Amino acid sequence: MSKDHIVRSYDQELELLISKISEMGKVAEEQLAKAIEALITKDSQLAVDVIYSDAQVNDLQNTVDGLTVRMLAMRQPMGSDLRHIIAALKIAADLERIADYAANIAKNVMDLDRVSLEKPVGLIIRMAELASTMLNDVIDAYCETDVIKATAVWHRDEDINQVYADLLTQLRSYMKADSDNINAYTSLIFAARCCERIGDHIKNVAESVYFITHG
Repeated sequence: MSKDHIVRSYDQELELLISKISEMGKVAEEQLAKAIEALITKDSQLAVDVIYSDAQVNDLQNTVDGLTVRMLAMRQPMGSDLRHIIAALKIAADLERIADYAANIAKNVMDLDRVSLEKPVGLIIRMAELASTMLNDVIDAYCETDVIKATAVWHRDEDINQVYADLLTQLRSYMKADSDNINAYTSLIFAARCCERIGDHIKNVAESVYFITHG
């Protein structure tokens, strides 16, 4: 938090809001890690756990929504305080979507029993690792209102996009050579697309951190 306010309870509300966003980020990161583990091990039970655990992030988003509405109604914030609250709403929505994409990755695990594709799966793992690191860094940037760190995360989304492009090239060649496993390859493309979209939402969070400071 960049400044103290005359009303101490307002600072406490801001601290609570930041802590809930941080908690959402950590849960979303855990969901992504578990989804990728399920993809690697083809563990259908772990995949189911990821799908049903999505409710935890939804509950946190509802908490953030409630906090922001209360703060807007009771405090009538202006300037950077108003931007902080608006950014929290946007960031919570992006984190909820990230958790949704992790659940979507998990939903595709059941379609991969028949194939073993180390190279494309390895690229998906690489995308997820990049996204996980970016997510951790952007949540730190939010908690610290660190625009420099947020901007660095923003630009790293290009790394995910490059891996995604390489993966699509590989999978298209596999699909041409092995039409019997089209469903499995399609599932891998979908999982990769989810990782790519996660990167986009992390970029959105970075933009929101920038918005807090610069408008």
